[in-house]
Amino acid sequence: MKRLCLAAVLLLAGCSGTDTDDTEQMTDAGNMGDSPETERGVRICELNELFIADDALWIRVWNDVGLHDCPDDWLSAIDMDAYAVGGPRWRSVDTVVPIGGTPDLGTPEEVPAGLGYMMVEAATVELFPLSTLEQQLGTTIETLDDIPVPARRSVLDTTLFGTSYVPSEVQREFTTEFVHFAGQRVFVIDDGQCQYAMKYYTSILDPELVDEDAVATLGDRLTQLPEGYSFSVEVFDEDLVIREAEGVQYVIVDEFGNSYDRFACN
Repeated sequence: MKRLCLAAVLLLAGCSGTDTDDTEQMTDAGNMGDSPETERGVRICELNELFIADDALWIRVWNDVGLHDCPDDWLSAIDMDAYAVGGPRWRSVDTVVPIGGTPDLGTPEEVPAGLGYMMVEAATVELFPLSTLEQQLGTTIETLDDIPVPARRSVLDTTLFGTSYVPSEVQREFTTEFVHFAGQRVFVIDDGQCQYAMKYYTSILDPELVDEDAVATLGDRLTQLPEGYSFSVEVFDEDLVIREAEGVQYVIVDEFGNSYDRFACN
């Protein structure tokens, strides 16, 4: 299992980068079947949940995998101290194609319990040894209740927004192709060396980002782009097919939480 280094305020001395299993940032189960179906504009979400195992702190990633469209009343009822809510999000790709057939997504569970909506466990990711957090907090940790709520929130928030504009190497559970059809808008960030196509957009940090017309205005609104970076709206004459090499992809997240996959380098 991959180790994840976080840049949260409380964590971690010596970490230098992020190696995740995305979610959408850690994993990309998506709404996958044997036949390609139109995915553009599909509403999706994930939940990230902390747990303790083997003297380490872990994240469990839950994905809706097409079981529901992550309704607002359900999202608003989720305990934000227990879960990092990755949604709502909308796909900005036309097709998500699983390679090698439909993956076994496991048995759906009601997550969170009591709210009536099912999700599938898409990934588990080891974050860091408990001893590291114990040293930072000056306390012994045996259960999640021993971790102060602000520290839990810091870790959870970082799993969603901890890598803005810094490329992260992502090991996905399911090898997939993301296809942008010819003639459709593709939202691209160029870092001066490589180009990244938007995989999904989200209204988590900006409530106006709920459709592609709003996304198209990001060129005037991304104020934290590093020097040499640019945002553009592209239309390609042929399908843009993005397939990670042996399950590995390079992903960046912008300041609004929108996610982009690498598709070309100079």
